[in-house]
Amino acid sequence: MTHLLNIENLHLEFDTYDGLVKVLAGVDLSMRRGDVLGLVGETGCGKSMTALSVPRLIPMPPGRITAGRVQFNGEDILNKSESDMEAFRARHLGMIFQDPVTNLNPLFTIREQLVDAVLYQRAQGKKVPGRWRGFAPSARQLRKDAHERAVELMRLTGIPDGDRRIYDYPHQFSGGMRQRVLIAMALAGDPDLLIADEPTTALDVTIQAQILRLIRSLVSQLGLTVLLITHNLGVVARSCERVAVMYAGRVIEEAPVRELFRNPKHPYTRGLIAAVPQKEVTRGGLEGIPGMIPNLIDPPGGCRFHPRCQHTMAVCRQTVPTPVPVGEQHTTACYLYEAEG
Repeated sequence: MTHLLNIENLHLEFDTYDGLVKVLAGVDLSMRRGDVLGLVGETGCGKSMTALSVPRLIPMPPGRITAGRVQFNGEDILNKSESDMEAFRARHLGMIFQDPVTNLNPLFTIREQLVDAVLYQRAQGKKVPGRWRGFAPSARQLRKDAHERAVELMRLTGIPDGDRRIYDYPHQFSGGMRQRVLIAMALAGDPDLLIADEPTTALDVTIQAQILRLIRSLVSQLGLTVLLITHNLGVVARSCERVAVMYAGRVIEEAPVRELFRNPKHPYTRGLIAAVPQKEVTRGGLEGIPGMIPNLIDPPGGCRFHPRCQHTMAVCRQTVPTPVPVGEQHTTACYLYEAEG
């Protein structure tokens, strides 16, 4: 089976007033159709930048991709023109953003925003309802069909009384319901890949669980492929099949979820898992990862984690480690395991 998404050696830089920020430094990531992959790491590790590189939503300038490929179904999308990318995004990609408050316009009803999303996706992706293929439906009929599709999407995402509530404004919805509207908008074009960028961060714990259950249900119903960006290992444990751990612009470990939690290999991954609160841990008993995230204007050479690692060797300071297999479908980029092999 070929990969749906294949990111190879992706390097991304940003020009800033302070200097050139090396945000991504050789990201390798692949997904097969039907995968649910969690991408985790501390704030600033490059998770969102990796995700936004796929639909090419990073402003350039100041951003600049200096090396690497992003292939979708074997097609390199970094070489597409902007007009081709608009059609590509409409046909293949859906995005769920972090904060529904800032991603829904308070001046327009849910109907106006959701129907416009459906019409835009159909116009860019050339998706016309089946009964109208071969004909030229009127604008009124297209809008009627888009309204019906919008109500269907509200039902699919668990919004009750969608045929009535579609006329409400965003402020009349709770935070969880607004997030469901964003998910409905992301599904408007029947995407092959759904990218969820911290979709539960702005919600309370109870609503987080509801949104995660919804995403799992949509994966089952629609056969979606999902890239879930999060810093919450609990979200990964409940929602994903595979997980990739990022640190300072590189993927440093990748494994099936159960394997990673049962047998983490990279010292950074071990530190993340050790920092998760447990029932039996008393106040002050949590372990932390010493040191600070490196400055990506002048990142350390070799393994970028070596200034914080308790197992640093001379080679860690000099050469970037490449991922090596440490178990079934389990790889890590660490010289500890190259030394063992």
